[in-house]
Amino acid sequence: MKHTAALAVLGDFSFDEKTINIHPNDGFDLGFMVTNEVVRIYFGCTLQEFQADSAQAIYGKIHLKNECRNGSIELSLRTVERIGKPKKIAIFRDQDRIFLQPA
Repeated sequence: MKHTAALAVLGDFSFDEKTINIHPNDGFDLGFMVTNEVVRIYFGCTLQEFQADSAQAIYGKIHLKNECRNGSIELSLRTVERIGKPKKIAIFRDQDRIFLQPA
């Protein structure tokens, strides 16, 4: 399973829960080779639930944007609140699924 280092969280009112922006270098760490990809997003569960695929997920898009600072993740404020308002998040990827884990 691929993962990123802890990324600084940037919450934004203009994003919906289905949108995640990261820098292409961070996307490369996860194995993304295109600028946007549809993924199942898991948050608010444990890593074990993610690995077992027993938690609820939402379909969304992860965008690789040069405008996003390297080492940061841009999410909706609602998602940030649902995760517990962490200052940093690590992303874990398993095929078309990603897990947002507060770091």
